[in-house]
Amino acid sequence: MTETAVVVGGARTPFCEWQGGKRGDGGPGGRLASITAEELGSIAIRGAMEKTGTDPSSVHHVVMGHALQTSNQAIYGARHAGLRSGIPEEVPMLTLNRLCGSGAQSIVSASQMIMLGEAETVVAGGMENLSQAPHVLRGARDKYRLGSPPQAGEEISKDMEDYLFTNLMDGISGFFMAQTSDELCRRKGVMREEVDEYAAMSHQRTEESISTGIWEKEIATVETKEGIIDHTNEDHVVLGTTTETLSGLRAHFGPDSLVTAGNASGVVDGAAAVVIKSASRAESDGDDPLARVVSWGIVGLEPKIMAYGPVPSSRKAIEKAGLSIEDIDLWEINEAFAGQAVACIKDLGIGVERVNVNGGAVGLGHPLAATGTRLVLTLAHGLRETGGKFGVATACIGGGQGIAMVIESI
Repeated sequence: MTETAVVVGGARTPFCEWQGGKRGDGGPGGRLASITAEELGSIAIRGAMEKTGTDPSSVHHVVMGHALQTSNQAIYGARHAGLRSGIPEEVPMLTLNRLCGSGAQSIVSASQMIMLGEAETVVAGGMENLSQAPHVLRGARDKYRLGSPPQAGEEISKDMEDYLFTNLMDGISGFFMAQTSDELCRRKGVMREEVDEYAAMSHQRTEESISTGIWEKEIATVETKEGIIDHTNEDHVVLGTTTETLSGLRAHFGPDSLVTAGNASGVVDGAAAVVIKSASRAESDGDDPLARVVSWGIVGLEPKIMAYGPVPSSRKAIEKAGLSIEDIDLWEINEAFAGQAVACIKDLGIGVERVNVNGGAVGLGHPLAATGTRLVLTLAHGLRETGGKFGVATACIGGGQGIAMVIESI
């Protein structure tokens, strides 16, 4: 008999503006800049285990997504995050990368391990520190020996590369990620006014959620040299945002573009993790799981409209679950760009009153690999609080993919 995978609970760090940006209040970003992705991952893992009462020695596997590997120890990824959180050395740990879908893929992979009988308890999540994205010098191995890079004050003969900037463009399509949203909106007839209206709603919902403490149950606090960072420090959102204030912002890619600094997802640092168990193990451990993993859908699509990924992936996951769009009570759709979210919501035929009810990535920010895990965790809490039964968490993925997961509140 195939085991059912359940989401017992989880935790995430606050999502904070990256060092290269400005907080919503105009102050400098970088509250989490000094903490590597692996360290942020360990904080989320430890928080998830604490919030669920999970003994680190009972964990059978760790799976962590990591999209843009930025620290000097990033190659060790999940291994370092897991060991730093107190999980024993004997436990295997896997780092995976499905870009913006990595955090959701980690839950898929954990569920597969459980369904195959390879594990009973898996910690799954995602981690990202975009503040630490380096500037790199390519094509210089013939000049500089291993372990002897150019030193301060030394003249270099080549231009350096901004590793974050270059990864924002897909070399297959020739589009920056934001341009895939513009292309999708062009094909679907989405207008700037619709985009700004939706973005204003996202900022407003996020502002309310932060002010009322909605996120506190998800948050694991982070200690920094500047002090404790907690649920009150999610700092990308711009307070008091309206459609009118957004309408005056300059579009990034010319007069026909819809993407602005106010209606795109925030570039932030953060991590998230959940504890996934077999239903039988959760029962024997006396847990009160939030949700059952019902199904998932992962698709590929035209890279120039990667932003459309949530539509075919959600339809696939819902079909696999034997459900219909009408059966879904709540949606968490990653707002990579507000225009992309509007286009997907329209094509799915769902109302915004069921989507990202506490705000989304336009207000909260999008720490790449951590986002998918955050979507599932937020959705599980939302279903329980509202009495809903089924929910979908979904995201577009750079390069032309989409991922979605159906969960059932229990």
